[in-house]
Amino acid sequence: MFTRRAYFAHVLVLFLNSPLIFATLEGNCCSRAEGACRSACEQLSPSNFAADTQARLQRVADLENVCNPQLFHFWRCINGTLEEINKSPHWHGRPCCTFAQSERCKEACLSANSRSDLVSNCRYSDELALFTCVDRQKLGAECCSNARSLECEGACRAVFRSQLTPSHQVRMAVTEACSQNSPKVTHCLKNIIRVAPVANPHKYLHCCEKSTDSQCRESCRKSLRIKSTDHEIIDSLQEGGCGPPLLHLSSLPLWQCFMQKTEDKESNVDRTGLDAAKLHCCYRAVSPQCRRLCLETFSTEWTKSWENFDKECLSHTSEESLFYCLEEVEEPCELGCDGLSYCTNFNNRPTQLFRSCSNVADEAARYDVALWQQQGTLVLPGLQLPVKNISSCSPQAWKAVACTIQIKPCQRHSHINTICREDCFELLNRCLDWDRMPKGHSAAAVCNKLSSNSAGPCVSLQPFLEPSNALYPYRLDQLTTPCRGDPCPFGQVCSVNRNCRLGLHCPAYTCTPGCKLGEVSQYIVPEGSYVRIPAPSGQKGYLKICRCMSDGSIGKCQPMPYFPLEACWLGVKQIDHGAWFYMECNVCSCYAGEITCTKKQCDIPALGGHDFTYTSLPCNCARHYVPVCGRNGNTYPNSCLAKCAGLTDADFEFGQCESLNACDSKTCPEGETCVRARQVCLSLLHKPCKQYQCVNKREACSSLPKEHVCDTDGQEHHNICFLARYGKTLAYHGPCLHGCSNSGPVCGVDANTYVTECAAQAQYVAIDYRGPCTSVGLATTHRCARVVCPPLPIPDCVGITPPGACCPVCAGALRILYSQKQVDRALYALKEGAAMGSLTVSAVIRALDRLIQVAECSARGHLTIELDLMVLVIPVTPRPSALQLEACVREAEKLASLIHRGSPRILSELSLSALTEATVVHSEVTSAASLLVFPSCAAMLVAVLCAGKFLT
Repeated sequence: MFTRRAYFAHVLVLFLNSPLIFATLEGNCCSRAEGACRSACEQLSPSNFAADTQARLQRVADLENVCNPQLFHFWRCINGTLEEINKSPHWHGRPCCTFAQSERCKEACLSANSRSDLVSNCRYSDELALFTCVDRQKLGAECCSNARSLECEGACRAVFRSQLTPSHQVRMAVTEACSQNSPKVTHCLKNIIRVAPVANPHKYLHCCEKSTDSQCRESCRKSLRIKSTDHEIIDSLQEGGCGPPLLHLSSLPLWQCFMQKTEDKESNVDRTGLDAAKLHCCYRAVSPQCRRLCLETFSTEWTKSWENFDKECLSHTSEESLFYCLEEVEEPCELGCDGLSYCTNFNNRPTQLFRSCSNVADEAARYDVALWQQQGTLVLPGLQLPVKNISSCSPQAWKAVACTIQIKPCQRHSHINTICREDCFELLNRCLDWDRMPKGHSAAAVCNKLSSNSAGPCVSLQPFLEPSNALYPYRLDQLTTPCRGDPCPFGQVCSVNRNCRLGLHCPAYTCTPGCKLGEVSQYIVPEGSYVRIPAPSGQKGYLKICRCMSDGSIGKCQPMPYFPLEACWLGVKQIDHGAWFYMECNVCSCYAGEITCTKKQCDIPALGGHDFTYTSLPCNCARHYVPVCGRNGNTYPNSCLAKCAGLTDADFEFGQCESLNACDSKTCPEGETCVRARQVCLSLLHKPCKQYQCVNKREACSSLPKEHVCDTDGQEHHNICFLARYGKTLAYHGPCLHGCSNSGPVCGVDANTYVTECAAQAQYVAIDYRGPCTSVGLATTHRCARVVCPPLPIPDCVGITPPGACCPVCAGALRILYSQKQVDRALYALKEGAAMGSLTVSAVIRALDRLIQVAECSARGHLTIELDLMVLVIPVTPRPSALQLEACVREAEKLASLIHRGSPRILSELSLSALTEATVVHSEVTSAASLLVFPSCAAMLVAVLCAGKFLT
């Protein structure tokens, strides 16, 4: 919330003009006078008296008007003080003498010429406020000395004269007076006048309880609910009785609580902007003005733009898409809610989505209801509504409103969390105090501002008016979400450890170092990953690719070739950028002028119908299983399907990719050994998709990064160098897996035969059936020849038969389109072989798997014969419960929604950034027959409406 730099800078400003406490004056001089003279003496301001010559002369003149000239001892003391002050009139630390705690230190400060003169008489540990102030004043003197105009110098000095954090007017005055003619001043002051946004201030509500002062606690709670920046909150707390944030004061526990997560690495603003993830949201803005304000705000101009951006954009229902995109960065919708003591009706909902299920939000809801009851006013963003006594007028509904506002349940597919209009209308119509409401308002008008359109997605209050026990009669301990609540230290990424099984002594989650996408960003990406960042210039379609470095910074940035986010043309019909549609039975998307479609063979229905069927494999290819391996590392069931996917005769060789060893035809330089490293690449252009890795036998293996591999004996090695050094045979990349079978062979849904189930799982591939691959499946009720499908763990479950596979599987399922041009642009920008690993199928599935928070579910996927990605979210146990399967289905729907809506969590990571559209395709399957891969639009559980999306 608060950075250490902002904290110390703020401490200095807080005490700049404190009342005079000098013993030299108040203790010695002022005590030698009485009446009005003594009062005038005690009211002297040390800042003006010690630092400003004109003010000092005026104050002395004021004393002469009320103090008798015959008070010899008094005037002798005053003159002596003035002599000491005049010895060093230009020392910048003079205004700070008021902070000295000891008499000896105060006197030393008055006569000092530099900071070093304080050392012998002022103990640093006891005089923290004094030394902090001196350092601040030195900074002020250095900054303001660069001013090239009187206006700039005056605005600069106002920053250091201010008692509290520089106000908006003071900050704007510096910008206006100095930005053109004195850029060095604005650069020098940037860390003082910059206001950082507060991310999720509600999570710090518990800090308020650490104060022993009731007025401070109440002020703290109020501040965290209505203030939006760190400086505003600090100012409000000080004014509200919490005292200044100095370590030696009694309010130490409260301030320590606020500062506990402030160890922040150096800013990457120049590379990422203030928040690169939120920059992606700016293109969701409806109005050009809001897009401009958004880009300015999250690039580098938070101080100048935030207030206008907040007022003109985020409070308008027309910018709902922009608002929810920004909210998705800080509080993504995740499954499950439990452990609440006030909003108890929200507990025991393991497969519903919530943005902020936490004890902090729970207490915030309790506080809201208490405040509404006490004040008789409903305080919401931008609104204050007088209400009747909510203790008697629908108390449960008001409690549900407060809890919904704070806990934020999400609508299943759209992730919207606004209350449905009918609920709002009914409650306000019944309980609003219309006698106290301004004229011209109605319940409908108010609800227009608070709620979604009645025809759009929304969250109903009805399910939360009663406990959820009747809805979920399952054993809730069957689901775990170990990363909920972000248990890792600040700056690290939490990942569910799905390789941990019952009975094993292992952590349920792992914490890995990461990088923030900007100085104020709350979104962290894992170390080593590539990210896609909008350039701060804000030019639409202008991006750069950077890498998360080991020191927590974003570096190695390379610009992507410019591409406009323009519409597509299909004949004479224009398709908007980001839109999806059907062409016959194929799903298509438009992204930056490129149309991408699946490739199915469709049976055209009668005129006006939309129920397409599939007559054969793509391109009418025969169902012969004579596999070939493409140079992209993907196995195709036969050469016809490979050519249908765009490969030529020279682009593939006969045999499964999994069975071919690239080291048989490749040689490594002398001193290096070749190790097989199969991958399926998303591009056929620019660079070869290497299927092997050369390992330097002379290099110290311990100096290489830890990238675990497992050998055929089941032994795990820190990296492939150790495996080659010990002469072992690679089984698969990644740690040795538990909970899967090491017997085989098995046929994967990607048409590859794997030596074991664990080897397939390491490639994130689901198993089709036991034994080697012998057939290619067709998405009809016709079953594969000579294939015995395993029984389903749950009869008549929700699932799918993947394209090209033979057997149905119980799972959440989605089909994903990706932009080939975006992949090629990224590879062109990076120009390094290591980046190829970020643009592979396994990298995509691994990144999606990290977004799944339920430990009992995991992602599997492959590149299909229909030119899209098939992703399954399957239970990790062989005999899952109905609740576990339901959770996997909901996780699949969540992933589809993130991709469909272009969430910054998708657009920011290079591995996911090329994904353009996702469609949920699971439905009911049985062991007796396979399911159509794409049922009719009316039957599909899709994240978006199908109406009006067909082009024929």
